[in-house]
This record gives sequence, structure tokens and C-alpha cells, in this order.
Amino acid sequence: MTLPQAIDLFILDQQLRGNTDKTITGYRGFLNRFNKWMETVGISTPEELSIKNIQEYQLFIKNKTAETGRGKKLTNRTIQTYMRHIKCFLAFCNAEGFIKEPLHINIKLPKAERPVIEILSEDEITEILTTVKKTEQGTRNAAIIMLMLDCGLRLSEAASIKHSDINFTKGYITVMGKGRKGRIIPVGVKTRRALLTYIHKRRRADAAGDDEYLFLNRTRRPITPASIVLMLRRLKKETGINRLHAHLLRHTFATNFLVHGIGDVYELSRLLGHSDLKITEMYLQLASYYTIIEKRGRQTYLDKLTANQRK
Repeated sequence: MTLPQAIDLFILDQQLRGNTDKTITGYRGFLNRFNKWMETVGISTPEELSIKNIQEYQLFIKNKTAETGRGKKLTNRTIQTYMRHIKCFLAFCNAEGFIKEPLHINIKLPKAERPVIEILSEDEITEILTTVKKTEQGTRNAAIIMLMLDCGLRLSEAASIKHSDINFTKGYITVMGKGRKGRIIPVGVKTRRALLTYIHKRRRADAAGDDEYLFLNRTRRPITPASIVLMLRRLKKETGINRLHAHLLRHTFATNFLVHGIGDVYELSRLLGHSDLKITEMYLQLASYYTIIEKRGRQTYLDKLTANQRK
């Protein structure tokens, strides 16, 4: 059994498990890089792998520069992603008997950076929606942004929404998320109004377009995640909000959900489609920062001290 053959069997196993094409493409890419490096040190079969080989590979990617051409090294978060794929593959090899020792258990992941996320303010959201409505596809793009802000959708989820996924009467949408796990998310009145405005405008323009998917491009075909990314890049340039990206809309939804007491972290976890509550808990800390700022009215201790001295 060669290493490439073991990788092919692992990919087949992932396909049988029903993982998405995106997930499988990710596994194949990371494992092909892993195999290519192992070839350089003379490793061609799973049996030849050792924890020393794995650690040397992890050190290699730690010193590797990112594939952006800017000479920057990979972040610890990216290294975590690399190694989690390798761990999953090694666990499969151990379970199938290709490797006698459970090497995956001994892999230590680096601690990832956890920068504080600055969510979008109310003024910035207003600026984004005002700007986007002036564009050629303004009605559609405004509906996409409002849906992502109101429901915390991932980029791929927003692009793949179908007409049949929306219940306008009861105010919710059905989403198929990661791992092909479905969930139901409430949709606010303003967002439903924006969606209906877009639908009516689209049907007046072209009744013959694709009527299964909600968001269409200029050729009347379903919009792609890449198209939404390009739209947000243009908005970033036009509004001057340089940190604007698709996932920031999801962060903004999640943080405000807790800050404004719409629900608790358990409800938020279900709405976001998280498989582990620990992933959602990051928003508890983020929400606490914004809650403190709002309660204090942005006035610090020194501000109060100065005000008292003036009395």
C-alpha cells in the first residue's frame, strides 16, 4: 500500500460519508502536499511514517511562506488547518490497519491567534446598504447582505438559497449547511421585505430565468459564492470599510444576537450550525466587550474623574 493509494482510499471514504465537494477538495489538496513532502524524505508508504516525520513536516509548514507571494509565513491558524487534515488521515490509516501506531494522537497543534473581531457598527451597516442600493444589481445585493446579516449565513449558504427554502408567512428559511446538516433560521420583517422586492423586480425583468434558486446573476443563472465575494470587495472600496468581508457579516449577526439579548449561546450555536459549542463561545467574550462599552456610554474612569473635579 503506497501513500498515494492510502490517500485515494481516504478520499473515497470521505465521499461515502457524504462530505461536500469543497471539503473533499480541501482534504485532497492538503494530503497531496503532505505526500509530496514525504517523497522528498524517502517516505512512500503509510507503514514508514513516524511521529518524527510528522513533526518535521509540521516544522516545514511552520517555516513555509503563504501562497500569496508576499513572503509572509503561515499563521498558526493555517498550520492548525493543515495538521487537522493530516490527523484525520492518520486516524483513518490507523483504523484501517495501514499504520500500527495511532500517530494522530501524538500530534500537537499550535495555539492559534485569537484577535478581537471588530464587528460592523449600525452606521457602517447603513452606509453599506445605502451604497449597494445605488449599484446595477442593488436590489439583489442589498437582499443578500441583509439576509447574511439577519441570519448569520455562511457565504456558500447564501448563494445556494432556493425559493422553496423561504417561508415568508411564518418568517424563516431552511438552510443546508456544513456536513449537509439542515437548520431553520428566523428571518426578520425588513429582510423579508427586501427579498420580496428583489423577487418581484426580477420576475418583471425576466420571467424565463431560473426559478429554483433565489439569487441570479446577469445571465439569469444562480449566483456563485465568488460573485458575492467580488461584490463585497467593490463595496469595501466604495465605502472605505477595509475590513468588510463575507464572514464579518456572520460575526456581526452572532455578536449582536447576544448583545441585544435575542437569545442565548445555545440558541446561537444552533442557528449558526456549529457542531461544537466551544466554537460559538468565542462570541460570548466578544459580546461582553460590546456590552461593557454600551453600558458605560464610552465614558472611562478618567472622564468621570475629570467631570467630578469640574463641579
